[in-house]
Amino acid sequence: MVRPLRLAYENATYHITARGNRKENIVYSDKDKVVFIERMNATCSKYSFTCYAYCLMDNHYHLFIKTPHANISEGMHYLNTSYTNWFKAEHNIVGVVFQGRYKSILVDEDSYGIKLSAYIHLNPLRAGIVDDIEEYRWSSYLDYIGKRKSLEGLDTEFILGQFDEETEKARRKYKRFIFENINMVNPLEDSYRGIAVGSERFIERIKEKINSIGKKREMVETRVAGTYGSEEIVGCIVKRFKIGNGEVLRKSRGNIYRQMAMYLMKRYTMLSLKDIGEIFKIDYAGVSQSCRRFENLIERDRMVLKMKTAVEGDLKRRKSNVET
Repeated sequence: MVRPLRLAYENATYHITARGNRKENIVYSDKDKVVFIERMNATCSKYSFTCYAYCLMDNHYHLFIKTPHANISEGMHYLNTSYTNWFKAEHNIVGVVFQGRYKSILVDEDSYGIKLSAYIHLNPLRAGIVDDIEEYRWSSYLDYIGKRKSLEGLDTEFILGQFDEETEKARRKYKRFIFENINMVNPLEDSYRGIAVGSERFIERIKEKINSIGKKREMVETRVAGTYGSEEIVGCIVKRFKIGNGEVLRKSRGNIYRQMAMYLMKRYTMLSLKDIGEIFKIDYAGVSQSCRRFENLIERDRMVLKMKTAVEGDLKRRKSNVET
């Protein structure tokens, strides 16, 4: 069977779905759902994804995301693999969790963004899981109406801004739009060959991209090293705490700078665990264990959390200065 064409380019916007193998559940409990959303958050940070909307159901999920870099395949591989590994270990499962590759459709965010976000948020209602979608915790709808902030990489302003400039008015209008379109037809049914959905102009641009790649089955216009590089992370730690590079790399019990560097590389770069291990001269399992220890440490030690937050702030300021 020929794999469906998948286009990847800078600032591409996608509707993503992935289903459980043989339609089986991909979550069994609220804990599983929390972990999945944590993995989504980590993916957005690591690959610079912007999430416009999401909905996690028992046996599948929906994502509406924008990729500033041409890295949809890497990001989705990270999300599905990292969650699968956790889920299988947590529930002692052998075999496949997700059914084949995730499905992606390019979306014209300007003409289809509002409809698609509403369609995603209405999933629990259509499935008969709840009578009121405000009762459903596992989608971004509560973020849209201002009841919480569930995902660092979630952008509600793009959609809400199309309703009103004033946030509270926009939220009320969006809520009204949802209720007026409870029985809306799936906007993705208008897609061009299952590849893209949008205005005529948008589809023409997609056709041009398809024609430009001939018989190739995947197109990538630009690859980037990630949100940050390993050198940037080490440099920020060195500067913040006034230590040498060797101190960050030094292998010794309880070296907080080394643990922090591995954790930040795992979260904010596109480096694999194996790549990070090569920097610190340990195997990928050692990197995973070190990151897990650091995660546990920042949960119980406020000072270490403060140190980590300070370095993250330095990284963001550095990126902002470079971009301006």
